[in-house]
Amino acid sequence: MIYRIVSSTAAPGGDISDAFAPPSSASDNPLLQTMARASDQMERLRTQVDQWMASTRARMADASQARQWIATLDRMHRRLVRDGALEPLPDALRDFAVRQGLLSSSQASSGFDASSVRSLKTSLTSMVSGASESSTVEQIELRQFLSSYENALTLNNAVIAKLRDIMGKIVASL
Repeated sequence: MIYRIVSSTAAPGGDISDAFAPPSSASDNPLLQTMARASDQMERLRTQVDQWMASTRARMADASQARQWIATLDRMHRRLVRDGALEPLPDALRDFAVRQGLLSSSQASSGFDASSVRSLKTSLTSMVSGASESSTVEQIELRQFLSSYENALTLNNAVIAKLRDIMGKIVASL
């Protein structure tokens, strides 16, 4: 189907750009509708993947820091079991634990005994394993996104092939 818009006000040799403009409403042309739908799907998927990647990177960075702090807490726990004294958390660990919501700022500022250190270590270990589990769930979601993206891309490619076929027929008829 070829759409032709002829403007009655266009003088010969005048502005004819309106004569070659697509229809005013994309709903008139199913190919344009399909292309717009595929483009919208691909943009939505791109946005979702960008958000997923940002959250995954942040969670993995936090899990990596937590793994490092677990080693620090192991050493601290051994010292506290041996000495039986209270010891404050290192400043960076205290800030990390408060930022992650593992401790309140007042708890983090006080001295820690062996059982408190073990409890914090357990919380950090749980955080690391939770990051791995969330990563698995998000990998499944990413596969679904990729499947949707492939479907939208296939749809877009089919429309382009159809348009190429139509253009070939138009050129051949000229």
